[in-house]
Amino acid sequence: MPVPLGLLLFSVLLTPGDSLECETCLGLDSNCNGTMERCSTHEDTCSVAFVEATVAEVTSQEIRKGCLSTHACGLAPFYLNLGKMFIARGKAVCCEGNDCASVSPQVPPINNTANGKKCPACLSLMGPCSSELAECTGAEDYCLDGILKSAPGWSDFIIRGCTTKSYCAILEKKIGPANIFGSVVGKCEPADKAPPSL
Repeated sequence: MPVPLGLLLFSVLLTPGDSLECETCLGLDSNCNGTMERCSTHEDTCSVAFVEATVAEVTSQEIRKGCLSTHACGLAPFYLNLGKMFIARGKAVCCEGNDCASVSPQVPPINNTANGKKCPACLSLMGPCSSELAECTGAEDYCLDGILKSAPGWSDFIIRGCTTKSYCAILEKKIGPANIFGSVVGKCEPADKAPPSL
């Protein structure tokens, strides 16, 4: 079964590891049930992340539970805008023990107010990108230039577009390393310093 693209892009948030134990699962809609797995030493809390992604005008909601570094607990919601083909937004909530069962993260509100910044936009299976520019909105103050590293047997994607400081912090600090669903490897630049096209 194909893994939803929204889960791939936000898999950088949560991964299984090895000392603390957290329920680990992913699923569509607003709930999933999984097994307890040990977290790695740099992952010191449990988390529930909720993501809504729109790919080619088809919207899906996904939930992911797992281990996380507390460095990510205070981050603002995440927004990712790859132009006309892909938009995603999400939020991770940290929790411990039985409290995680009652966590119901809300997807952050849509903000369609253009902020005047633009970034090169691309969602491509390692092929050439068009010259499209994404119109950044709300708190999308950064341009992302990255590769979505997929699981073995899956193709990697070139991803470019507008994003928020919170998503860039995840990439730069490597708060959530890659897992079997893939991860994003890339860099962020302030949108006002980004080149007009790549």
